[in-house]
Amino acid sequence: MKKYILTIIAAALLFGCKKKDDRTILTPDNTPRPEWKVAEDAESYKSMTAIIRLPEVLRPYADATDMIAVAAGQTIVGVATPWDEEPYSYVIRIADPHDAGALTLRYYSVKLTRIYTAPFVSFVNDDIVGTVEEPFIPELQ
Repeated sequence: MKKYILTIIAAALLFGCKKKDDRTILTPDNTPRPEWKVAEDAESYKSMTAIIRLPEVLRPYADATDMIAVAAGQTIVGVATPWDEEPYSYVIRIADPHDAGALTLRYYSVKLTRIYTAPFVSFVNDDIVGTVEEPFIPELQ
């Protein structure tokens, strides 16, 4: 009887104390690091800038080798890695998408080996989205 009670207590501690994982995952485990590159374009002198910070739920997993990209359809129009000072913040230059589709933010987490996505703002030449004091925080899913 004593052994039975100890087994129940051990099982309750082992399974009952796990932290709930409330992240929404769009890609399976072990997604390889993407090779996002901005497509070269002669008219890429038109651009906008975004200052982005990860949502709080992803900040504990931030890594210096994570990446953020902005895509217009399947065309990558901006890529960034984290600031050295803040591993969960990014400054990204976004090239003119030339009406290639709605902009989508993509975030790759090295520690979680997953890609998260979120809709992004519309392209406006010379615009700045977010500030250092109040960065844009995407609703990554």
